[in-house]
Amino acid sequence: MLAFAAGSQTATRQRFAVAVYGGAFDPPHAGHLSVIQRALTLAERVLVVPSYRHADGKRMVDFPLRCAWMRRLAARFGDRVECCEVERTLGEHGAVVYSYDLLSHLARQLRLPTRAMALVIGEDNQARLAGFHRGAELREAFGLLVAREEMTVHSREIRAMIATGQALPPAWQLPETEPELMVYRSAM
Repeated sequence: MLAFAAGSQTATRQRFAVAVYGGAFDPPHAGHLSVIQRALTLAERVLVVPSYRHADGKRMVDFPLRCAWMRRLAARFGDRVECCEVERTLGEHGAVVYSYDLLSHLARQLRLPTRAMALVIGEDNQARLAGFHRGAELREAFGLLVAREEMTVHSREIRAMIATGQALPPAWQLPETEPELMVYRSAM
């Protein structure tokens, strides 16, 4: 995982007070777990933030279920990882919650300087960051943790496999999600 200080294009060894890892987590999988573990090497705490409304408009299983999965996953790490459900409030009137707005809200709520916080993204989004809503301001104000893909597993593949009755590779699975994964049999 590469760390970038706020406003810097050069990787650094900076540690952050809080790393914010947002995503659909539809469903969470071993790749998400790996990102959280690596983020903890560069941040004191990680807030996992399930999307309430996806910026690209994609449909997801119910927000409460995805939050329950992420709370269970966060419990592995004690108080260093927390599932933050703030997008429910920020997006309740139909608004899409953008990364800049989310991190700004959390910085105010946590009373942290923005430079003490980092957005966690996958390397696939690093090149797209300039096109994010208020992308330049996001990079100027907040740090960035860029996670390289260590395992090729994607939620859409998991959903498709479950929908067609295929067994998931054991390395992809998380015990925290297993009881409810069959929701994708009826959702597809």
